Amino acid sequence: MNADLMSVIGEIQHRADAEGIRDTFLAAIGRYGFHRFIISGLPDSGMDVRPFVLLSGWPQEWYERYTDRGYVHHDPVALHCFATAMPFDWSDAPYDRASQAMAGRVMDEARDFGMDQGFCVPVHMEGGMQGVVSLVGETGHLDQKSRLELHMLALYAHGRLRYLGEAAEAGRERAITRREAEILKWAAGGRTAAEIAEITGLTPRTINQHCENAQRRLGTSNRLHTVVEAIRRRLITL
Repeated sequence: MNADLMSVIGEIQHRADAEGIRDTFLAAIGRYGFHRFIISGLPDSGMDVRPFVLLSGWPQEWYERYTDRGYVHHDPVALHCFATAMPFDWSDAPYDRASQAMAGRVMDEARDFGMDQGFCVPVHMEGGMQGVVSLVGETGHLDQKSRLELHMLALYAHGRLRYLGEAAEAGRERAITRREAEILKWAAGGRTAAEIAEITGLTPRTINQHCENAQRRLGTSNRLHTVVEAIRRRLITL
């Protein structure tokens, strides 16, 4: 693996937001002649693709048309990802224009946006989930080394975006409520459940229940640990 590719992968792995990954990834694929991309999961039949999209570098008009009309379920490039684990040129995705009119329509309309050639990396994940990194641009000049490098680059970008998305989702699931934050703030000041109950007008039993709920959300082991974790995450301030 060349040093430049290692440097790009390292930069992607340290990016903490999708916009940073977009800039790094777009600059990297540009060296191989690609100028647009999409990084996404692939939904089951009939499902909306939009919740699965991790990062889009498509023209906005095409993205909206593609997602609004459910083209992912007719796109031969997307569908071929379910049949292979190896990267492929868009032109290698099989479909029959005579029997798959919608597939032909998707490809024709993409061409209207200057997206008639590309390189696709299927991503096979745990639990049978499918993903894709699809790059827009000519592929005739790519040698095996370039294809391998793009394969690795795509997998790392997809993996990092998935990690950031899962971390954000976990953070949302574990966020404490406003009332829990209020009670933990009083607890951080050394107040007992009885004292907090008197301040807030709640019962001591309700105070303890809020503390236990916050403990469960934050994955902590006791009340002190919960307070410390809430402060560390800046969910409360002293």
